[in-house]
Amino acid sequence: MQQTTERPTTRLINGHRMQCKDIPDELVCDAVRRTPAPGPIRPGTVPWRMRWDVQTALEAVIGPIPEKLFLAKISKLFAKKLLGGCDCGCRGDYHLREECDYPYCCGELPGT
Repeated sequence: MQQTTERPTTRLINGHRMQCKDIPDELVCDAVRRTPAPGPIRPGTVPWRMRWDVQTALEAVIGPIPEKLFLAKISKLFAKKLLGGCDCGCRGDYHLREECDYPYCCGELPGT
């Protein structure tokens, strides 16, 4: 049976609970960029990544992140149109906005 490590429910930074603002947007986007797609990328499709793989890549850089905090940060990046996919808490299907050309997903890129 595989042993799993539980993520913390809170994390303190300088004596305060870690918040979304404590996680730089670019670090999350870099984690998405570094996370490989789970399968071959077919022509005309977006290279999506699963949320737990992205969270693991981000945690490798900044340490453990509570799951609810990670999902809240992802939701903020969706609102800023920096990420596309699904932010409901399912498997994710995260991708960078510049990788997406579906207007109903991420919208048009600036200057296009």
